[in-house]
Amino acid sequence: MADGCRNARAIRRRDRAHLGVMGARAVVLAVLFAVGCTASRPVFPPDPAPGTLFRSLYLPQGTGPFPAVVLLHTCAGVGENVVQWAHTLRAAGYAALVVDSFAPRGARSVCGNWAVTVDEVAIDAFAALRLLRERPGIDRDRIAVIGFLYGGMAALRVASARYRRKAGTPGFRAAVSLYPVCVSPRPDWSAETQERLTNLYGDVETPTLILIGDADVDTPNVAVNCAATVAALRRAGRPVDIKLYPGAGHAFDQSWAYHAEAADDAVKTSLAFFGRHLGTTR
Repeated sequence: MADGCRNARAIRRRDRAHLGVMGARAVVLAVLFAVGCTASRPVFPPDPAPGTLFRSLYLPQGTGPFPAVVLLHTCAGVGENVVQWAHTLRAAGYAALVVDSFAPRGARSVCGNWAVTVDEVAIDAFAALRLLRERPGIDRDRIAVIGFLYGGMAALRVASARYRRKAGTPGFRAAVSLYPVCVSPRPDWSAETQERLTNLYGDVETPTLILIGDADVDTPNVAVNCAATVAALRRAGRPVDIKLYPGAGHAFDQSWAYHAEAADDAVKTSLAFFGRHLGTTR
């Protein structure tokens, strides 16, 4: 069970976000939901507290009910960019719930080691959704998710019909994924790796927006591969779209790789996307 839930095989940092879109999804989902990874699943508490899955909740002024957004962090944990996004969402009229998938599992960073899996982050996202749907002051039918890199990969997964059905929840109304990896650039990887790293599925049902820099080299051809996959899904009638930022690299909203034009537009584009799918906030 521990091996199935937490594959600790070392992977180079440059390879940490590789995935395969059409690889043997059934095995991944069986491991995630049939077994459930219960041995390593912490409880989602009813109120925010440091060191728990429920890191913080930012509420707009007023009495609500408010539409809400669940925020999923990168492989390095909850960074300043996530906190800034929470403030921005609150200012725009959204309740913002920040999930910390690492602290309650004893991890600080999983970049390159996968000590906490993307599937575990996806489970945490659904737990946050269930909590918000029952929380006073929150509009239970207007809840979205936004994720960054590792969290962005989880945001793509929770947009899948199969993940939503297995989670037993109505699902998110919208999903935004910043600088994820959408398809595997290496068809020669093992089946195990392809299964474990699949994020963007052919059964995506939640309206989904991917925001990524066209100069992102964290994974080879990541932006081109994402765009091609999205184009194929759109031809199949799936509700997914992508916006590429010219000249922007990986993690363009973080201080060490900041690209002002991309970061500013990502906020505007995300708020407009949430507005279309969650409705007005005032």
